[in-house]
Amino acid sequence: MSVIALDIDHFKAVNDKHGHHVGDSVLVDTAVIFQQYSQDGDLVAQFGGEEFVTLLLCADHAEARSCAERIREGVDAGNGLDVRITVSIGVAEVNTAMESVENAFSRADKALYQAKALGRNHVCCSEAVAGGVSFT
Repeated sequence: MSVIALDIDHFKAVNDKHGHHVGDSVLVDTAVIFQQYSQDGDLVAQFGGEEFVTLLLCADHAEARSCAERIREGVDAGNGLDVRITVSIGVAEVNTAMESVENAFSRADKALYQAKALGRNHVCCSEAVAGGVSFT
């Protein structure tokens, strides 16, 4: 199983420039895209204001990264959004022998911030390795 953490880039600017009604529409449309590119059975939830998280129950690291890229590309292409936005995404496979789902979520969240540091509109992955974490 894997975890994806997604954050809408510069969401405050969307609300400031277009108003909260457009911001709300962007949240709904992003959630639809997130579900559209996820697999049946994946658990998708809004987590905070403009953050989303999904638990991919039957996805390893490569499948989760591929799903995250499809989501990022779908949002970047517009796919029905009222305004053009991008998203930053962090991915982590849950290594049940070494960690809890909560720890994997924490790694996915750190990878999300790594994606933002790279200039946003990126997918970064975190892998649990003996003695630490690596990002790709």
